[in-house]
Amino acid sequence: MTVSTVRVHVAGDFAPTFVPLRFGKANAKLAELKRELEELETLAALIVATFSLPAGWTCPAAIDCLAKADRVTGRITDGAAMAFRCFAATDEARSPDARNMRWHNFDALRSLDVDTMAELIDASLHVDKNARKANVIRIHVSGDFYNQKYFDAWCAVARMNPSTTFYAYTKSLNYWVARLGAIPANLNLTASKGGRHDALIDQYGLKFSQVVFSEAEAEALGLVIDHDDSHAAFGSESFALLLHGTQPKGSKASAAISAMRANGTKFSYAKA
Repeated sequence: MTVSTVRVHVAGDFAPTFVPLRFGKANAKLAELKRELEELETLAALIVATFSLPAGWTCPAAIDCLAKADRVTGRITDGAAMAFRCFAATDEARSPDARNMRWHNFDALRSLDVDTMAELIDASLHVDKNARKANVIRIHVSGDFYNQKYFDAWCAVARMNPSTTFYAYTKSLNYWVARLGAIPANLNLTASKGGRHDALIDQYGLKFSQVVFSEAEAEALGLVIDHDDSHAAFGSESFALLLHGTQPKGSKASAAISAMRANGTKFSYAKA
Protein backbone atom coordinates (compact mmCIF):
# COMPACT_ATOMS: atom_id res chain seq x y z
CA MET A 1 0.00 0.00 0.00
CA THR A 2 1.31 3.44 -0.89
CA VAL A 3 0.96 6.10 1.77
CA SER A 4 0.77 9.83 1.18
CA THR A 5 3.64 12.16 2.01
CA VAL A 6 3.27 15.71 3.26
CA ARG A 7 5.52 18.52 4.40
CA VAL A 8 5.40 19.34 8.08
CA HIS A 9 6.20 22.68 9.62
CA VAL A 10 8.73 22.13 12.40
CA ALA A 11 10.51 24.78 14.49
CA GLY A 12 10.08 27.64 12.06
CA ASP A 13 11.07 25.78 8.92
CA PHE A 14 9.78 22.97 6.74
CA ALA A 15 10.99 19.46 7.33
CA PRO A 16 11.52 17.06 4.43
CA THR A 17 8.60 14.97 3.27
CA PHE A 18 7.68 12.17 5.66
CA VAL A 19 5.39 9.17 5.90
CA PRO A 20 2.44 9.96 8.19
CA LEU A 21 1.56 7.94 11.24
CA ARG A 22 -1.30 5.48 10.81
CA PHE A 23 -4.64 5.63 12.58
CA GLY A 24 -7.34 2.98 12.85
CA LYS A 25 -11.11 3.08 12.63
CA ALA A 26 -13.44 3.31 15.63
CA ASN A 27 -12.86 0.61 18.17
CA ALA A 28 -15.79 -1.77 18.46
CA LYS A 29 -17.13 -0.35 21.71
CA LEU A 30 -17.32 3.25 20.47
CA ALA A 31 -18.82 2.07 17.21
CA GLU A 32 -21.55 0.54 19.35
CA LEU A 33 -22.04 3.84 21.17
CA LYS A 34 -22.35 5.61 17.83
CA ARG A 35 -25.08 3.20 16.76
CA GLU A 36 -26.93 3.71 20.05
CA LEU A 37 -26.80 7.49 19.79
CA GLU A 38 -27.90 7.51 16.18
CA GLU A 39 -30.88 5.31 17.03
CA LEU A 40 -31.83 7.84 19.71
CA GLU A 41 -31.11 10.70 17.29
CA THR A 42 -28.89 12.14 20.03
CA LEU A 43 -25.77 12.44 17.92
CA ALA A 44 -25.53 11.83 14.20
CA ALA A 45 -21.88 12.67 13.70
CA LEU A 46 -19.70 10.73 16.13
CA ILE A 47 -16.63 10.04 14.00
CA VAL A 48 -13.98 8.07 15.83
CA ALA A 49 -10.40 7.18 14.98
CA THR A 50 -7.84 5.27 17.03
CA PHE A 51 -4.08 5.37 17.43
CA SER A 52 -1.96 2.43 18.57
CA LEU A 53 1.55 1.35 19.44
CA PRO A 54 2.92 -2.18 20.04
CA ALA A 55 1.22 -3.80 23.03
CA GLY A 56 3.52 -4.47 25.98
CA TRP A 57 6.61 -3.08 24.29
CA THR A 58 5.37 0.46 24.97
CA CYS A 59 3.70 -0.22 28.33
CA PRO A 60 6.39 0.45 30.95
CA ALA A 61 3.99 0.36 33.93
CA ALA A 62 1.90 -2.70 32.98
CA ILE A 63 1.69 -5.69 35.35
CA ASP A 64 -1.72 -7.40 35.37
CA CYS A 65 -2.21 -7.38 31.59
CA LEU A 66 1.39 -7.41 30.37
CA ALA A 67 1.88 -9.42 27.19
CA LYS A 68 3.99 -8.87 24.08
CA ALA A 69 3.72 -10.24 20.56
CA ASP A 70 7.02 -10.77 18.78
CA ARG A 71 7.42 -8.16 16.06
CA VAL A 72 8.27 -10.75 13.38
CA THR A 73 6.56 -13.99 14.38
CA GLY A 74 3.67 -12.70 16.49
CA ARG A 75 4.43 -15.23 19.21
CA ILE A 76 3.13 -13.97 22.57
CA THR A 77 5.23 -13.72 25.71
CA ASP A 78 3.22 -13.14 28.89
CA GLY A 79 4.50 -11.06 31.80
CA ALA A 80 5.66 -12.94 34.89
CA ALA A 81 2.84 -11.51 37.03
CA MET A 82 0.16 -11.38 34.33
CA ALA A 83 -3.39 -11.91 35.63
CA PHE A 84 -5.08 -11.65 32.24
CA ARG A 85 -3.72 -11.29 28.73
CA CYS A 86 -3.95 -7.97 26.92
CA PHE A 87 -6.47 -8.32 24.07
CA ALA A 88 -4.30 -6.05 21.90
CA ALA A 89 -1.33 -8.42 22.13
CA THR A 90 -3.62 -11.21 20.93
CA ASP A 91 -4.68 -9.03 17.99
CA GLU A 92 -1.03 -8.52 17.08
CA ALA A 93 -0.32 -12.24 17.36
CA ARG A 94 -3.06 -12.90 14.83
CA SER A 95 -2.46 -9.99 12.48
CA PRO A 96 0.83 -9.03 10.81
CA ASP A 97 -0.94 -5.91 9.52
CA ALA A 98 -1.71 -4.80 13.09
CA ARG A 99 1.88 -5.46 14.17
CA ASN A 100 3.28 -3.56 11.19
CA MET A 101 1.04 -0.53 11.71
CA ARG A 102 1.82 -0.25 15.42
CA TRP A 103 5.56 -0.70 14.98
CA HIS A 104 5.50 1.82 12.13
CA ASN A 105 4.06 4.39 14.54
CA PHE A 106 6.52 3.57 17.33
CA ASP A 107 9.55 3.62 15.03
CA ALA A 108 8.52 7.02 13.66
CA LEU A 109 8.05 8.61 17.09
CA ARG A 110 10.48 7.22 19.62
CA SER A 111 13.61 9.16 18.64
CA LEU A 112 11.89 12.56 18.33
CA ASP A 113 11.70 15.48 20.74
CA VAL A 114 8.36 16.70 22.14
CA ASP A 115 7.73 19.43 19.58
CA THR A 116 8.60 17.27 16.60
CA MET A 117 6.46 14.40 17.89
CA ALA A 118 3.52 16.76 18.33
CA GLU A 119 3.99 18.19 14.84
CA LEU A 120 4.15 14.70 13.34
CA ILE A 121 1.04 13.47 15.19
CA ASP A 122 -0.92 16.61 14.34
CA ALA A 123 0.04 16.56 10.67
CA SER A 124 -0.82 12.88 10.43
CA LEU A 125 -4.24 13.53 11.99
CA HIS A 126 -5.07 15.83 9.11
CA VAL A 127 -4.05 13.51 6.27
CA ASP A 128 -4.86 10.01 7.53
CA LYS A 129 -8.03 8.64 5.92
CA ASN A 130 -9.45 7.42 9.24
CA ALA A 131 -8.47 10.42 11.37
CA ARG A 132 -8.88 13.52 9.24
CA LYS A 133 -12.64 13.85 9.80
CA ALA A 134 -12.71 12.35 13.30
CA ASN A 135 -14.06 14.34 16.23
CA VAL A 136 -13.08 11.67 18.79
CA ILE A 137 -9.61 10.10 18.96
CA ARG A 138 -8.85 7.15 21.21
CA ILE A 139 -5.15 7.25 22.04
CA HIS A 140 -3.88 3.68 22.40
CA VAL A 141 -6.23 0.84 21.70
CA SER A 142 -2.82 -0.80 21.99
CA GLY A 143 0.21 0.54 23.84
CA ASP A 144 0.62 3.35 26.36
CA PHE A 145 2.52 6.55 27.07
CA TYR A 146 6.05 5.16 27.09
CA ASN A 147 7.85 8.28 28.35
CA GLN A 148 7.17 11.83 29.53
CA LYS A 149 8.08 13.40 26.19
CA TYR A 150 5.54 11.29 24.37
CA PHE A 151 2.84 12.08 26.95
CA ASP A 152 3.61 15.78 26.63
CA ALA A 153 3.39 15.54 22.84
CA TRP A 154 -0.18 14.23 23.00
CA CYS A 155 -1.11 17.02 25.42
CA ALA A 156 0.25 19.48 22.85
CA VAL A 157 -1.75 17.80 20.07
CA ALA A 158 -4.94 18.09 22.12
CA ARG A 159 -4.27 21.81 22.57
CA MET A 160 -3.76 22.16 18.82
CA ASN A 161 -7.16 20.55 18.18
CA PRO A 162 -9.54 21.98 20.82
CA SER A 163 -12.71 20.88 18.99
CA THR A 164 -11.63 17.21 19.03
CA THR A 165 -12.13 14.91 22.03
CA PHE A 166 -9.08 12.81 22.86
CA TYR A 167 -9.16 10.04 25.46
CA ALA A 168 -6.85 7.36 26.76
CA TYR A 169 -6.56 4.60 29.32
CA THR A 170 -3.12 4.62 30.90
CA LYS A 171 -1.01 2.87 33.51
CA SER A 172 1.74 5.50 33.06
CA LEU A 173 0.31 7.51 35.92
CA ASN A 174 3.67 9.04 36.81
CA TYR A 175 3.65 11.01 33.55
CA TRP A 176 0.05 12.14 34.15
CA VAL A 177 0.71 13.23 37.73
CA ALA A 178 3.77 15.18 36.60
CA ARG A 179 1.42 17.38 34.54
CA LEU A 180 -1.55 17.69 36.88
CA GLY A 181 -3.18 21.06 36.35
CA ALA A 182 -1.90 21.24 32.78
CA ILE A 183 -3.96 18.50 31.10
CA PRO A 184 -6.04 19.99 28.25
CA ALA A 185 -9.79 19.98 28.88
CA ASN A 186 -10.39 17.94 25.71
CA LEU A 187 -8.05 15.11 26.82
CA ASN A 188 -9.95 12.67 29.06
CA LEU A 189 -7.58 10.33 30.88
CA THR A 190 -8.52 7.16 32.79
CA ALA A 191 -6.07 5.44 35.12
CA SER A 192 -6.02 1.74 34.24
CA LYS A 193 -5.65 -0.26 37.46
CA GLY A 194 -3.19 -3.11 37.53
CA GLY A 195 0.09 -1.29 37.03
CA ARG A 196 3.22 -0.16 38.82
CA HIS A 197 1.83 3.21 39.85
CA ASP A 198 -1.62 2.29 41.23
CA ALA A 199 -0.86 4.05 44.52
CA LEU A 200 -1.10 7.37 42.66
CA ILE A 201 -4.80 6.75 41.94
CA ASP A 202 -5.89 7.22 45.54
CA GLN A 203 -3.16 9.72 46.30
CA TYR A 204 -4.32 12.12 43.59
CA GLY A 205 -7.97 11.08 43.24
CA LEU A 206 -7.58 9.98 39.63
CA LYS A 207 -10.50 8.65 37.62
CA PHE A 208 -9.85 4.94 37.09
CA SER A 209 -11.04 1.79 35.37
CA GLN A 210 -10.77 -1.71 36.83
CA VAL A 211 -11.02 -4.95 34.91
CA VAL A 212 -13.48 -7.34 36.58
CA PHE A 213 -14.16 -11.00 35.93
CA SER A 214 -17.94 -10.79 36.40
CA GLU A 215 -20.84 -8.39 36.73
CA ALA A 216 -21.12 -9.40 40.40
CA GLU A 217 -17.55 -8.26 41.03
CA ALA A 218 -18.29 -4.84 39.55
CA GLU A 219 -21.41 -4.55 41.69
CA ALA A 220 -19.46 -5.47 44.83
CA LEU A 221 -16.94 -2.74 44.02
CA GLY A 222 -19.69 -0.22 43.42
CA LEU A 223 -18.55 0.38 39.86
CA VAL A 224 -20.74 0.71 36.77
CA ILE A 225 -19.58 -1.33 33.76
CA ASP A 226 -18.64 0.68 30.68
CA HIS A 227 -19.91 -1.31 27.70
CA ASP A 228 -19.40 1.36 25.03
CA ASP A 229 -16.40 3.49 26.09
CA SER A 230 -18.69 6.43 26.86
CA HIS A 231 -17.38 6.60 30.44
CA ALA A 232 -13.80 6.63 29.18
CA ALA A 233 -14.33 9.17 26.42
CA PHE A 234 -16.83 11.53 28.00
CA GLY A 235 -17.28 10.63 31.68
CA SER A 236 -15.63 11.86 34.87
CA GLU A 237 -16.40 8.94 37.23
CA SER A 238 -14.49 5.69 37.73
CA PHE A 239 -15.90 2.49 36.21
CA ALA A 240 -15.34 -1.21 35.55
CA LEU A 241 -14.51 -3.10 32.39
CA LEU A 242 -15.47 -6.72 31.90
CA LEU A 243 -12.61 -9.04 31.08
CA HIS A 244 -12.38 -9.69 27.35
CA GLY A 245 -10.05 -11.14 24.76
CA THR A 246 -8.55 -14.61 24.37
CA GLN A 247 -7.06 -15.86 27.64
CA PRO A 248 -4.48 -18.60 28.31
CA LYS A 249 -6.00 -22.05 28.74
CA GLY A 250 -6.35 -23.16 32.33
CA SER A 251 -6.06 -19.65 33.76
CA LYS A 252 -8.54 -17.96 36.09
CA ALA A 253 -9.17 -15.44 33.33
CA SER A 254 -10.06 -18.21 30.87
CA ALA A 255 -12.47 -19.74 33.41
CA ALA A 256 -14.09 -16.32 33.90
CA ILE A 257 -14.60 -15.95 30.13
CA SER A 258 -16.25 -19.38 30.02
CA ALA A 259 -18.52 -18.48 32.94
CA MET A 260 -19.61 -15.22 31.30
CA ARG A 261 -20.40 -17.06 28.08
CA ALA A 262 -22.43 -19.62 30.00
CA ASN A 263 -24.34 -16.86 31.81
CA GLY A 264 -25.04 -14.94 28.63
CA THR A 265 -23.02 -11.95 29.86
CA LYS A 266 -22.12 -9.48 27.15
CA PHE A 267 -18.37 -8.95 27.40
CA SER A 268 -17.19 -8.82 23.78
CA TYR A 269 -18.27 -6.48 21.02
CA ALA A 270 -18.83 -6.65 17.30
CA LYS A 271 -16.12 -5.19 15.13
CA ALA A 272 -16.58 -1.62 13.93
